[in-house]
Amino acid sequence: MRSIGFLILILLILPFIAGAQILEGVVYGKEKNEKHPLPGVNIYWQGTNKGVASDNEGNFKIKKGNGDHVLVFSFVGYQQKELHINELASLDVVLEPNLELGEVKVVHKNRGTYLSAIDPIQTERINSAELHKAACCNLAESFETNPSVDVSYSDAVTGAKQIRLLGLEGTYSLLQIENMPNLRGLATNFGLTYVPGPWMESIQVSKGAASVLNGYESIAGQINAEYKKPDGDEKLFLNTFAGASGRLEFNGNGNIRVYKDKLSTGIFVHASDQSRRNDENSDGFLDEPLSRQLQVFNRWKFNNHKGYMAQAGITLLTEDRLGGQSSFRRTMQPLPTNPYGINIENNRIEGFFKTGYVWPNNRTALAWLSNFSRHETNSFYGLNDYDAKETRFYGSAVFTRDLNVAATHSLNSGFSFIYNDFSESLYTNVIDRTEQVPGIFSEYTFKPNHNFTFMTGIRADFHNLFGTFITPRMHFRYNMGEHITIRGSAGKGYRTANVLSENNYLLASARPLQWSDDVFQEKAWNYGFALVQYYTLWGRELQLNAEYFRTDFQSKLVVDRETSASHIILAPLDGKSFSNSIQFDLRYQPVKRLDMLLAYRLNDVQQTIGGQLLEKPLTSRYKGLINFNYTTNLKKWMFDYTIQFNGGGRIPRYPGEGGEQIPEGFYEFSPFTVMNAQVTKYFRYWNIYVGAENLTDFRQKNPVAGADNPFGPQFDATNVWGPVKGQRIYAGLRFTLNYQ
Repeated sequence: MRSIGFLILILLILPFIAGAQILEGVVYGKEKNEKHPLPGVNIYWQGTNKGVASDNEGNFKIKKGNGDHVLVFSFVGYQQKELHINELASLDVVLEPNLELGEVKVVHKNRGTYLSAIDPIQTERINSAELHKAACCNLAESFETNPSVDVSYSDAVTGAKQIRLLGLEGTYSLLQIENMPNLRGLATNFGLTYVPGPWMESIQVSKGAASVLNGYESIAGQINAEYKKPDGDEKLFLNTFAGASGRLEFNGNGNIRVYKDKLSTGIFVHASDQSRRNDENSDGFLDEPLSRQLQVFNRWKFNNHKGYMAQAGITLLTEDRLGGQSSFRRTMQPLPTNPYGINIENNRIEGFFKTGYVWPNNRTALAWLSNFSRHETNSFYGLNDYDAKETRFYGSAVFTRDLNVAATHSLNSGFSFIYNDFSESLYTNVIDRTEQVPGIFSEYTFKPNHNFTFMTGIRADFHNLFGTFITPRMHFRYNMGEHITIRGSAGKGYRTANVLSENNYLLASARPLQWSDDVFQEKAWNYGFALVQYYTLWGRELQLNAEYFRTDFQSKLVVDRETSASHIILAPLDGKSFSNSIQFDLRYQPVKRLDMLLAYRLNDVQQTIGGQLLEKPLTSRYKGLINFNYTTNLKKWMFDYTIQFNGGGRIPRYPGEGGEQIPEGFYEFSPFTVMNAQVTKYFRYWNIYVGAENLTDFRQKNPVAGADNPFGPQFDATNVWGPVKGQRIYAGLRFTLNYQ
């Protein structure tokens, strides 16, 4: 603790060691009467060698000496601009394109991930450069180099993956596709694999309560994935992947400019296959299920470049998973006389439509966002059948207005509507329900200058099952001089817990599920504080981040594996439940083209189980991460190496036969380390990559309890806390053809 306190003291003192007059602002590039932030602009004082470059959002800060009066802005493809600076006021600089410029290719190192400098919400942005650091075959595999998001298996037989943010399961994070809620209900357990990595343009990870514009569900945070746009420069992209364990995958997308630069369409294809039976620990169970997935996505975009834009798309997906004992075959019936098997079939269709108009004065805008999905699941886990159907619709209208010319005050208001129809059957229960949730919201933002932003919002939703509830939220950002940015947030969140669909992986156990409510509303408050600091060390930027978030649950669905020897109980919280998350991370480039990330996070997650406040089981107490990324000159080669340090935790304890207790030594799992590495060779239009996951071949011992008698009372494949697969070697090829 003394060393941590000393570190914090040093971080607070450093910004005040040297004082100087600081000029700051934002640089924009102008294209087709629209402006956008321009990264990498050279900014320097005329007649000196004192200069900086704008960051990924166009922001810059530069020291001003007594003799510095003319500031020069220079960027390839734009006309050079000179400004006479008489006072230290925030600048908005717009560069005009240079129409006489011929083709110029600029190669520079993309950092891949960075913290937003201007967003009042603590947001980490992950772009395509970061996604290339690993195989990244789907959204679940996109966070291997990320210090904030943990990914683990829900169980040892279905291949379902779950994420954790702030120490809490992914159900407490609002998962969005292009700012519209998605991947919920029947898509909860496998939805992360429904977003192919090569389709994604970027990912935004926000912590704490999100904006009320996005709904009432964000409790721990928000993860938004942006797909590639059909009007982008990418004409054709192909990706093939092969793993030594027998996994094969193909991804492809192409853009077609249908009518000039106004109407375009994109076609996306994804196919994956795992047909090899792997049982490396020889427990008689497949390490991963046999699976096949096929997905096709078509999207359209219209932009008249006069303020109106519309986008629409539709996706078809079919998936089949077969797991269990390695001797189980698809033709076998789920009978006690046959080997234990699991079969899960998912069929899904989803679509979206969003449109918006910006008035010519650029102060007023109106937008509509909507999506729908139809999901059908047919499955069996051993002798238990689980079948379900879900139809969902989401729509939201947002009216935006800058209340003055300088945009110091702005207001976002609107309404939303959610419709969700569920039909499930498990054991002898047939459960049908329909949710209808109209809501209204308003959010006010005060931004007097580039140093300060205050945002507060409130929404009211009118649920046909849970009645009316109010969601207040608040965020602020303040730049304390040149080096420090602080953020704070507080807000309430609600979510509908779909008791069976979110927990059906628990059927991979001898103990049946026991529940009293088919649907349940969870409520929680979230509070957060973050401190981001920027320095220049030996001519390169050093970024330090420290953050703390706390989540307090007022109501919660608790998965109780510990009270009963005969059942797994899904019941409302009776007592306290909270999560504390503290994280420190450092980003630096010690030598040219070598990026380094060091991170450490502490998790304190507790909930009341059986009348006792206990540490939440199967949750690591800490996570450390080290990532190195090196790119050679002109980006001919790229090398990535990641180490994850996962802290120990608690294993659920439950009564054995006759009320006997499992020995105390079985109640803990020890810390473990996972290493990943990848090498990528770049050519003009294509690149090849070779990598390995879990280099040390660490695996959880006996992830399937009672594997020798899966129809017996000791069988349980749901107590998973670490990797269930060993070392995985893979190789792939990417091909990219852009419009000229």
